[in-house]
Amino acid sequence: MNSAVIEQLNNAAKNLGVEQEAIFSDGDAVSVARKIAPFGKVAAIYTKDSFLSFGKSFTETLKKAGINPLNFIMPDGFSLNFENVFDIIGVPEDVRAIICFDDGIKGLAAYIATLFKIPVIYVLRSAKTEGILASRIPFRRGNSFDNFNVKCERRVVIDFNNIEKTSESLSEQYVSVAAKVLALADFRVYLQLHGGRSEKTAYDAIKGAVINRFKPLSNDENTVATELLSDGLVAELADLSSRGAITENSAVKSFARLNSFAYERGLAFTLFKKLINLYAFCAKEQDEPFAVPDYNARVAELAEITRSDDGVFLKGLTRQLKYLRLAGDGVQMCRKSFSAEFSAQLKAFSTIEKNYTALGGKTDFDFSPYVGALKLSGDLPSTLNFMTLIRESGLIEFI
Repeated sequence: MNSAVIEQLNNAAKNLGVEQEAIFSDGDAVSVARKIAPFGKVAAIYTKDSFLSFGKSFTETLKKAGINPLNFIMPDGFSLNFENVFDIIGVPEDVRAIICFDDGIKGLAAYIATLFKIPVIYVLRSAKTEGILASRIPFRRGNSFDNFNVKCERRVVIDFNNIEKTSESLSEQYVSVAAKVLALADFRVYLQLHGGRSEKTAYDAIKGAVINRFKPLSNDENTVATELLSDGLVAELADLSSRGAITENSAVKSFARLNSFAYERGLAFTLFKKLINLYAFCAKEQDEPFAVPDYNARVAELAEITRSDDGVFLKGLTRQLKYLRLAGDGVQMCRKSFSAEFSAQLKAFSTIEKNYTALGGKTDFDFSPYVGALKLSGDLPSTLNFMTLIRESGLIEFI
């Protein structure tokens, strides 16, 4: 079964045109390292826990394979920051590959690999796949975030024998894939009102992964973990293929950015549930007996949340309004065109919640501290999503 999954993923990469950037293999990171960096230096980046758990033995295995490993252990609370990244990790220029194992380090590994024009080997030991193949990585610059464009070869080694199957990893991975149904809708809003490339192949790949998550789960835990992993990686390949065009525009990604990309257990599910209800209600409710949004107040809120300059947000809202005004009655028609679709998805959400609960998901999350980020998730520059339309309807002011 494992070899079939690897073959499926490599075929998906080829179909999406990213087979030179994302290559999958099963289990043995040392063999991959020996193939791409024989007798060379390889930087292995760990968290403290992962190094103490298996880092020393992995180092010895690399040495026996004729590889010169350089180990870097990240400090607790590490975050990607343009100002201090190389104060934290000083990788020599003759390193020929990067290896990492931890979710919180994957962005750093891809950043260094891009700068040095070398491959990164990501050893996947968790069912969580979000951002593994991201084409854009958020880096903190002062009090805000900037995107860094990744361009490197990524070798994803799936360690099937050690995949974490905790209720948290499985349930959060499930929501991560299922909630991309909203990103698909948001992208279609962007295309209808702004225009751009349809990214059909990538769109269809994400849609296929999402459809799988709207079905009942298998009774076998290993099968569930493998399916969630596979669907998540297909969605990641599609995101890489589209260079983030579909997901970066989404309200979910905007919310994450406003929340400094910090997710507690249960937050993603609660956000998904609130958004699908809002989307369905706004698409169905065509009357707009509400006040015009206070754009200056929203810009001020964005600046306060992000602790950054309000000028960028004002320009972003101005660009959004330009396209909305050009669309005219098309804005209302766009909302209406989603009514039946969102209504059906809302009815199907009971299956989503049942599956999430069966995986041990947290459904009683206190969302009250995050309402502000939700209300502003249609306002960020370079986005035009369904939350933007909800803002214009005035409905968002009453949540």
